[in-house]
Amino acid sequence: MTSTLIRRLHSKARFVPTCPKPEYDTGCTFCRLPEFPADKQIDMDRNLASTKTAPWKHVLILSHGIKDFNTMPAKIELIPESLSSNINHLKNGRVSAHHPILVSNILLQSHEQIMKAFGVDGTDKNEQLVYLYPDNKVLKFDISKTVQFITKYLTPPDHQLEAVYNPFKVLKQAASSIASKPVSTEDDTNAFTEYPLKKNLVLICGHTQRDVRCGKLAPLLQDEFSRVLENENLDKETELGLISHIGGHAYAGNVIYFPKDTQQNHGIWYGRVFPEKVQGIVKETMLNGNIIQDLYRGDV
Repeated sequence: MTSTLIRRLHSKARFVPTCPKPEYDTGCTFCRLPEFPADKQIDMDRNLASTKTAPWKHVLILSHGIKDFNTMPAKIELIPESLSSNINHLKNGRVSAHHPILVSNILLQSHEQIMKAFGVDGTDKNEQLVYLYPDNKVLKFDISKTVQFITKYLTPPDHQLEAVYNPFKVLKQAASSIASKPVSTEDDTNAFTEYPLKKNLVLICGHTQRDVRCGKLAPLLQDEFSRVLENENLDKETELGLISHIGGHAYAGNVIYFPKDTQQNHGIWYGRVFPEKVQGIVKETMLNGNIIQDLYRGDV
């Protein structure tokens, strides 16, 4: 999704300049922030605007088998036989550079219950479950259908592969075959099971092995969000959890909010979120539909 389109989508949204102060103490609201190494301090000076452009499509993988984000490898695309690895290896020549794709692992508070609710119990390692935004869909499919997944969901309808001429480099046979031969979509109708996403989603970057700032802040933020969502009666309609690297560790804590409202199905990216900011995000953004400008990492 281009920055122009993001601005258009947000044109109806109201901006408030600053995050309101908390109105009550959950017991964690004013917790002292953890200490960070000297070379891993949080950047408190840079304006957050335009430090992140939301991707055209965001793939959130639930079926990664990882139960502890503290030990998750720094680069999820290098995890052998994983969906993120498959997508990374197969996307070249199939996706558009003008329609960026972001692939993440997520770990939700009710992860196992959610997986079971969609009939994925982990016994079949090839069975994949992902959330796809801004489509607002849950998708279930076999990992052998990764190419079809990319073609069906991650390629713009009008995308055409452009021939690249380089007299000093022989194109690999795989790349040339992709450009000259369309991927078969036979039986694609039965390859993917789709479900609508019916809840809000709040994700906090907690990828410890990628950056210690996110790893240390995430537990505090997750605890505070959990308490505030319950206090505001939003816990039953909101899924809360952690997400792998999304960029901008210097602006930790990083939080993405995906509203369940399909009329506002773009994600809102916030940075420098600390526990005392959580009540303001829940009330202004989740309840009132406003974007908090001093935390917002998108284009204003």
